[in-house]
Amino acid sequence: MSNMLRINELKKMRRKGSVSTSLITIAVIALLIGAAVGYFIAPKGVSPEDYEALQQSEQALQQQVDDLETQVETLTSPKKIGLILATGGLGDKSFNDISFAGVQRAQDELGIEFDYVEPTAIAEFEGYQRDFASSGEYELIICIGYDQAAGLTIIAEEYPNQQFAIVDMVVDKPNVASLLFKENEGSFLVGVIAASVTSQGGTVGFVGGEDIPMIWNFFEGYEAGVLWLSDSLQLGITVRNPVFIGGWSDPVTGKEMALSEINSGAEVIFVAAGGSGLGALEACNQTGTWGIGVDASQGYLYPEIIASMTKRVDVALYEMIVDALLGTFEGGFITGGLAEKWTGCDRLPDEEGFWEDVYDFDYDPDRTLPSATIESIESARFGIISGAIVVPTGYD
Repeated sequence: MSNMLRINELKKMRRKGSVSTSLITIAVIALLIGAAVGYFIAPKGVSPEDYEALQQSEQALQQQVDDLETQVETLTSPKKIGLILATGGLGDKSFNDISFAGVQRAQDELGIEFDYVEPTAIAEFEGYQRDFASSGEYELIICIGYDQAAGLTIIAEEYPNQQFAIVDMVVDKPNVASLLFKENEGSFLVGVIAASVTSQGGTVGFVGGEDIPMIWNFFEGYEAGVLWLSDSLQLGITVRNPVFIGGWSDPVTGKEMALSEINSGAEVIFVAAGGSGLGALEACNQTGTWGIGVDASQGYLYPEIIASMTKRVDVALYEMIVDALLGTFEGGFITGGLAEKWTGCDRLPDEEGFWEDVYDFDYDPDRTLPSATIESIESARFGIISGAIVVPTGYD
């Protein structure tokens, strides 16, 4: 079943649920009235045995009333989702913020409620996971970031009936959906854009958060996209080796590393570093260097941010919530890229308007991409989806 069909089915169920709830409420009221009549009408001419049987019948009726009231409360209570964010928290204008947006969308469109926490250290993850799971309140508990895998491996086994989803890591448990993204595919597209604005024989750079396979996946796709356009147009562009900040919430170091890359001749910097990346993008702004953002569109931050690789964690989480509410949730390994619209680029025609609406900004004329560049990224996207272009990965 397609995503849209599943969502429409869920909305229909919600409408039907409202009708069913009304009927049950009426039934409860009727039973309450019946019980009240039974309690206040004295049983004349009834033997002690029959009177005792009547009392037992009333008690059974009262139990039915209590059970129905519980059902009404369950049906009328919104379903709850738990969200455990990655370290760095909200306000990173990137990974955590786009994850939060997906759950907010489910709240707005599907009527769910959600609770969230912002851990500040890896050691906190397991405790938050256990707190959420032990409550028994959540249809789905979402864990953002690969650092949560160790704790979730333990907690998912302790609570086998609780459904979990984790982003950017595989936890091999039947009640865990492990969501991985083909970052290399979206990064290929921004690599094409980087090459299109770099001078003949110029260089481009990359600043990552940590030296891990996932961040290498961004770099490998970026480098391949740069070289794909450079080779086809004989531009002779060089991609500098990646540099890594060492964390996700250190914008000061991010800025220093980006400045070092710029001072070494990089004309474009692709930044994939969460909250740390905000410092690197600030360096682009201060030096007038083209910057490329990540995860969500970051073009509204500075005029120098010419594009962003979009990692649509919001789309993936929304789809997982729909499955959880419909009862179609399944654990296992789930991956998505350009074809699934789990990754992309905010300068694609079908994305640019969406991001400008989300952040209430417009790419100014100085950042208007030539039609030849748009055609190049569209061609690259088609080639990747069709299999004609095979993008290298950082997981090899």
